[in-house]
Amino acid sequence: MRYCAVPLPLILDTDIGTDVDDALALAFAVRHPDLDLRAVTTVSGDAVRRGRIAKKLLLLAGRDDIEVAAGVSGDPKQGGRNAEAGHEGEGLLGDGESLPLSGRDGVSLLLDVCDGSVEVATVGMQSNIAAALARDATFAQRVPRLAVMGGIFAPVRFLGVALPPSVDHNLNVDAAASLAALNAGVPTLYVPGDVTMGAWLTSRQVDALRAGDALCRALAQQLDIWTPYLRRLTGGLLPEEYAALLHDPLAVACMVDRRFVTSRRARVTVALHDGAVRTFIDGAAGHEAEIVTSLDWRGFSEFWLQTVLG
Repeated sequence: MRYCAVPLPLILDTDIGTDVDDALALAFAVRHPDLDLRAVTTVSGDAVRRGRIAKKLLLLAGRDDIEVAAGVSGDPKQGGRNAEAGHEGEGLLGDGESLPLSGRDGVSLLLDVCDGSVEVATVGMQSNIAAALARDATFAQRVPRLAVMGGIFAPVRFLGVALPPSVDHNLNVDAAASLAALNAGVPTLYVPGDVTMGAWLTSRQVDALRAGDALCRALAQQLDIWTPYLRRLTGGLLPEEYAALLHDPLAVACMVDRRFVTSRRARVTVALHDGAVRTFIDGAAGHEAEIVTSLDWRGFSEFWLQTVLG
């Protein structure tokens, strides 16, 4: 089913390589007919290595036409959090494999390409977006919509366990950047953690990827690395049925297809509260935003799979 008469021009701004969901979002962006992925910018930790990961996946998808630019790097322990896990590139980049990236950095790419018609999905830290705004404040008027994987607007439950709002990783790794980027007045679509913490990819769906093309098989291999890490991270709580969370694919999908979600409009302010970045409904001083509020996760995960399998 097509939802857009003309594919949506898109830049994906990503911390690809740690949580597998960035790779799953990239695959969705290149395979969905209503998305015209123009470029990928990488952020956080070793942004160049992240760029090479994105480049390799795009090459496996047969898309050597999509520009990949390394943006703002950062300390792997930035913000007191683990911005990297140590497995970035494992099973994907060969020893010493040095794939060529764009001659311009990710921030310059955002400033050059965003001309009022290209939307941005930012599914990692806000460092590139904030840096673009610092270089040129008119950037806020040249992005028609910023889709953000992040924010917390309701109680968070993960596998039956209540989690604090500070679980919002993306907005807290570079807190200053989040405050600058998300209070700049760019029209924003929030796909928040309180929704995405229930968006699962299943082990059965990973097995289906193994029978797919080169990109699908690479995704399955990356999931084989990520899922055991996630099982250790969750202390054995993860059921065998579950393989990964679809945080970032959901953020990208909501830009063109809302069959599996509900949303509301509100004015949002982003602020520090108790030492962590928080998103608040603020009818007086907040900026206009759309917030995803619920998800049919089984319907969405199957939709993601069928889109990527092609």
